[in-house]
Amino acid sequence: MRHPLLMRALIGGAGLAGCVVLLSGVARAADSASLERAVIISGIAPPVAPDLFGTVTLRIKPDRYLDGWERARRDASNLPAMQRLIAPARTLPREQQIAYVHRAVAHQIRWMSDATQWGQHDYWASAAETLRSGAGDMEDRAIVKMQALRALGFPSRDLYLTMGTDKVGGPITVLVVRLGNRYYVLDDTDGAPFTSDRRPEFRPMLTFGYGGFWIHGYPYAARASRTAAATAATGARAAAPK
Repeated sequence: MRHPLLMRALIGGAGLAGCVVLLSGVARAADSASLERAVIISGIAPPVAPDLFGTVTLRIKPDRYLDGWERARRDASNLPAMQRLIAPARTLPREQQIAYVHRAVAHQIRWMSDATQWGQHDYWASAAETLRSGAGDMEDRAIVKMQALRALGFPSRDLYLTMGTDKVGGPITVLVVRLGNRYYVLDDTDGAPFTSDRRPEFRPMLTFGYGGFWIHGYPYAARASRTAAATAATGARAAAPK
């Protein structure tokens, strides 16, 4: 059965491209009926799919990343290092807390590759591991940001790790925070977080959240309408008197 999504390859780097090829072989669509039953039994609010930047999402199970996600989701709220990190932000409004955590992690956690730090090509460190070493790559720093916001009281279901591509920087992993009806994107720079309506050059591909995992795609209808409009415009130009 064909799923009504256009899952386009939006990547410019071989590493993330390989990830997508791998996912196509091992990812399995979630059983929506089972999920609904679990929500009813538990009484927990269902997860909110992160339909970012005009994408639509399909739930999957990305086996390749489950061990890394298990480390990423470990609570670090009670660690002394985490308490010191978030202390200046405790009384700030929510938007300012997001901006503070974004800058603080960029300044306090120096960048280091997984190969140098862990002797592995790709290793997602827990927040505790990264805080202890004071170093990490973009995934590790995004994980610390996620756990810092959890420690400040942000609901887990509003925090997402998203892998994607940026037309300027190539493959990236960011933290996405849902606040009200807006999504804030925290990339691996020390600039201000941006909202999902202000950075069209970022293309989400795969999102990890406490409520599930999603792959991003685009509706066939959206592509069809663009194609039809382009065809009509071409025909109009050809028919115009010279």
